[in-house]
Amino acid sequence: MAPGKRKRSGSPPASPSPRRKSARIAARPSISAGPSSSAGPSSSTGPTTSTRQQSILSVLSTNTESSETWPSLAEAAKARIAKHQSQNRAGEDKLQLALNAFVEWLPEGGRESVARDIVNASTDEDLYTVFHNLLTGLAKPMKAVSKLPSVTSSPHSKRLQNVETVAATLDTPETRSERFRNKCFQRDSYRCVVTGDMDEEHWKALGSPKEVDFGPLEAAHIIPLAYASWDKSSAPSNDTASAWEALFRCFPNVRKAGMQAENINDISNGIALRDTIHILFGDFCFAFKPTDSDNVYELKAYNSFPSRDRRSFPENSRVEFTRAEDAQDLELPSPALLDCHYRVAEILNASGLAEVIERYRQDWDDIKGTAGGSLREDGGTDIGQILRAALWERVVS
Repeated sequence: MAPGKRKRSGSPPASPSPRRKSARIAARPSISAGPSSSAGPSSSTGPTTSTRQQSILSVLSTNTESSETWPSLAEAAKARIAKHQSQNRAGEDKLQLALNAFVEWLPEGGRESVARDIVNASTDEDLYTVFHNLLTGLAKPMKAVSKLPSVTSSPHSKRLQNVETVAATLDTPETRSERFRNKCFQRDSYRCVVTGDMDEEHWKALGSPKEVDFGPLEAAHIIPLAYASWDKSSAPSNDTASAWEALFRCFPNVRKAGMQAENINDISNGIALRDTIHILFGDFCFAFKPTDSDNVYELKAYNSFPSRDRRSFPENSRVEFTRAEDAQDLELPSPALLDCHYRVAEILNASGLAEVIERYRQDWDDIKGTAGGSLREDGGTDIGQILRAALWERVVS
């Protein structure tokens, strides 16, 4: 395909959108264990996990309910949430919205686990701990840039046992990989999968064709690299194991797809994105919503997505992942991992947790940047703000 040409994906049925442009993206057989709410993906090997790790993780059970019994469990969970009496603890104003969003948006297996934890919370303290475990163990780690936060332990003993099980699979940390970057770029034809902009260095290597849009391109992790980042001179912390346990518990298909710390840099966990789009993806300002067609996704933009950047979306807000001609042996982004990102985006945006996490993180950054965080001599320092921000800093670091 000539430089500057972009593959157009099929238009969705009865789409009201005017035709503009479509994203050109790169494609492979999809990984197993895709989203239950969309057409089942075709089979693929996915990330390679060692036999030892597969054996260890096989003890993690997935709880599901029949179509007849799930509504009853969901209603029981929502009724328990409604009875909660707030004690004005950190983030507690979002507890009911957040837990309802988890019950609503988690996939089969994950939703049942969370709903049972909610129903089995005999006190409001227990229910708050369930909420805080999901906040610190899943919501914030999925937004982590460099390191995972401190994770509040689940009040249920089975979850703690599973953390120990997961910890046994964590061997060595991973770092940002040049191979990961290069393979993602090759598979995706050196173009952003959303905007179609070509990588600037590749554009220059082609002779700077005037008809081709270009810009800084980055290889984005779907499951953040922070999940596999810890000090290599020491064992991974309990927080790292807790974050993986929460991820596997809430998204069983992520575990079934073979995602582990050791293969966080597998290209099935990566997509090529322009730098600004990468930031918005990591902040869950938009997500790839599964459709009934394999490897075709609807771009779902949330309220925090800048209107100017929306104009760079394909004409029908759909993208189709396909392999570049010289990358037929490379895997496409995993449907299971993209579905995980999409559902977390729905939870964060429906509950308001995304805004809360960012607000407190910004407050803490502002405090650290003001006079070195020292108190004002005139007594004008807002001690309450510092304490609130410091508490949330522990949550969101």
